[in-house]
Amino acid sequence: MTTNTPRSGRRFGGRVARMCSIAAVTLATAVSPLPAKADPAVSPASNSFSITGAGFGHGWGMSQYGAYGAAKQGLTWRQIVSFYYPETTQVQQPVGTTIKVWITADRDNDLKVLPAAGLRLRDSSGNVHMLPSGASYTAWRVTRSGQGFALSHRTASGSWVKRSTPLKTGSWWFSSTAKAVEVWLPGGARREFRGSVALVKRDSGGRTVNRVGMEDYVRAVVPAEMPTSWHPEAVAAQTVAARSYGARLKELARAGSGYHVCDTTSCQVYRGLAGTRSGRRAVYETQRGNAAVKATARTIMTYRGAVALTQFASSNGGATARGDHPYLTAQADPYDGVITSNRWSRTVSVDTLERLWPTAGTVRQLRVTGRDGSGRWGGRVTSVTLVGSQRSVLVSGATFSSRLGLRSRLFTLAP
Repeated sequence: MTTNTPRSGRRFGGRVARMCSIAAVTLATAVSPLPAKADPAVSPASNSFSITGAGFGHGWGMSQYGAYGAAKQGLTWRQIVSFYYPETTQVQQPVGTTIKVWITADRDNDLKVLPAAGLRLRDSSGNVHMLPSGASYTAWRVTRSGQGFALSHRTASGSWVKRSTPLKTGSWWFSSTAKAVEVWLPGGARREFRGSVALVKRDSGGRTVNRVGMEDYVRAVVPAEMPTSWHPEAVAAQTVAARSYGARLKELARAGSGYHVCDTTSCQVYRGLAGTRSGRRAVYETQRGNAAVKATARTIMTYRGAVALTQFASSNGGATARGDHPYLTAQADPYDGVITSNRWSRTVSVDTLERLWPTAGTVRQLRVTGRDGSGRWGGRVTSVTLVGSQRSVLVSGATFSSRLGLRSRLFTLAP
């Protein structure tokens, strides 16, 4: 993915579904009396409705564009994260902290790696098997075999040959003296990961997991989540948010899963050190990103002794949303619109609404029936009523926004 547009830590409509999923169903098919503070009902014009909104993402925690705007106005990274996560404390993780990342692109239930200097295979008990090098060994593969694993090497002719090892049935980890391993993914692409890489048992198959130092993990995450060409203080703030976010997910990881975080927007994006496709190698880490990691070395945010869930999103539209924790507060954000406008608009046809909510019949009106109180227009939408010829349907603001592909829940309706 490109890094021209910042991403959302727990992106709207999908990030960290295991912690807080967004309902994908209507709240009810019969409407109760409308609350007193409901917006006026809007009728369509030219068979459509106009939606004007602000922000991009859920609005919890740090706004990435807001961090950029705050940095441009002279705030340091410490001041930025303190603004977006009030009442938190900045502490340092122990030296050598690691994290395990599920490499979701490797989905064929085995693990193939390319030769490297000092390549070795280790089991969970600490037994080590050194792997030979030379032209006869073009790749190495670990597959499931009964309750354990099997090792094969790929010959120069392209065939796979099984090899015996002294290793036990626990997870098998590849590592090298270069402290990086190159994984051969389905489809032929290759990805380089710092640390070690293992095939971890998953039912009768396995998932590829990268065990990497937390600082190296953040070096790969930050360029994927924010353009590192931005102001250094904003990039540093993103580094602290990403490191804390990873640390919190590590705390919440399910025992026995074999990993702490995934590498997609369902957690936060992690691509590793570099990748090669069609013979072209691209390095994902950046000099400015690495500088931000060094400047904030091992710093995370905590609240009352526990790692804070430092959620972040691209833009909050000028006001943060109240989250599930005391430090995810609803407050005005004077920095979010400094760099660029956070406004957006969308036209939605009546036909689209009728296709998405057919029980309403012919949609005659839309009405925002609930807001959270934080931000313009009275805050983010919590519920919308579709007034139809057959019935009125009450829909959550999250469902309405998700199904229509809106940039946020902070919006207002017009004909």
